[in-house]
Amino acid sequence: MGQEMAVQHPGEAALPRLCMPRGIAAALADNAFSLSEWMASTAIARISDDDRKRLPSLAEQAESTLIPVRPDWLEKRLSTMYLAMSHERDADRATAWLHESVRLLRDLPQDIVGNAIDEAVKKSDRGFMPSVGAIRAFADPALDERKKKVARLRALAGASLAPRLPRQEPDAFEHCSPEDAAEILKEFGFAPMGQRAGRTFDPAKLRGPKSFTVEDYVALGLTREAAEAAIADMQRPRS
Repeated sequence: MGQEMAVQHPGEAALPRLCMPRGIAAALADNAFSLSEWMASTAIARISDDDRKRLPSLAEQAESTLIPVRPDWLEKRLSTMYLAMSHERDADRATAWLHESVRLLRDLPQDIVGNAIDEAVKKSDRGFMPSVGAIRAFADPALDERKKKVARLRALAGASLAPRLPRQEPDAFEHCSPEDAAEILKEFGFAPMGQRAGRTFDPAKLRGPKSFTVEDYVALGLTREAAEAAIADMQRPRS
């Protein structure tokens, strides 16, 4: 089973329909458990080889789901709503309302504007005819979501055509030997692990204006030579 990006109502002209495999539909969605943004290079890895082959044709078909509604269909739909819900019977006002409503809604795909009109009518207070703004409040989020899916499908199609890089196996992890560890500690002025004295100093005594001494650094794990060098460096006049 897949997911469709267009809906056809009974008795209406055929609409562009796009049925996507479940794997591709899942790859188009945001990952609710990740803080990173959606990326085609990451999403393409979740798609099977068979579905990858379908991506270019699906991306081409997806563009057709953004085709704006036919003006004659929209005019007929709005005229029916006007006759059913409006109490205005002035022909000139009705013509002006219809002209402006069609102008402000004609950029929407047919299935999106049709569903939006239905939802706006169902949510209208006390049976008043919904405004263009009320209709677009339902239509615009649906259109934004569809544009995002079409753009992502287009990006996946492009990623599917790119040559695959050979999989690189990570280098085997090499543990640090005791000798290497001792060399690293010596390089940074720390005493070997077995020769370190336990922390016997009172940290509270190091607070306030008291300056660190050689013994304080030795208690922290430095060798006496490194501690003396650190104290001498701090006491050296700065130009």
